[in-house]
Amino acid sequence: MPDSPQRVYLDSCVMLSYINGNPARLPNIDALLDEGRRGEIELLTSVVSITEVAFGKAEQDGREPDQATLDKIDSLWRPPSPIKLVDFYDALAEEARTVIRLAIPLGASPIKPMDAIHIATAKRWSASLFCTYDEKLPPWAETLGLLIEEPSPLAPHLPWDGDPNLPDATASSPPPGQSGDAPLA
Repeated sequence: MPDSPQRVYLDSCVMLSYINGNPARLPNIDALLDEGRRGEIELLTSVVSITEVAFGKAEQDGREPDQATLDKIDSLWRPPSPIKLVDFYDALAEEARTVIRLAIPLGASPIKPMDAIHIATAKRWSASLFCTYDEKLPPWAETLGLLIEEPSPLAPHLPWDGDPNLPDATASSPPPGQSGDAPLA
């Protein structure tokens, strides 16, 4: 029986960056979404993301709701989206409260409630990676026992795969500028 795909949790700020078309972030988000569509990874987020991802930056700046933006937001939650929604329920609320309370003995600022909900959900669903652009969360990774990073493609993609103008990946000599060391397994 094949192993189940790696679970990757998406914080709501990742979806907001996608909706806003952030040019610095969009390639990595698109790569993760593609990996999810191909079944290489399982993408999860809490159902509370529906509330957090309420509008795009253009709507906020123009102070005008836009149906096209709402349709794009809704496409994140509806099939064939690769993002699976996880319900929020009382046990997760208690786990999120525990995450918030971790700050007391450390003398640190507590994690915000919505962030705690996302973290508790990721932990409950055994996500191997928590993707976020929130710079306040990665320092908590060790305490939470959760890998917290910015989104990036998980599957290695060689730059010459499928491009007839670049050296063949199976060629016996390495591309210019690279050593002839054996490939990594």
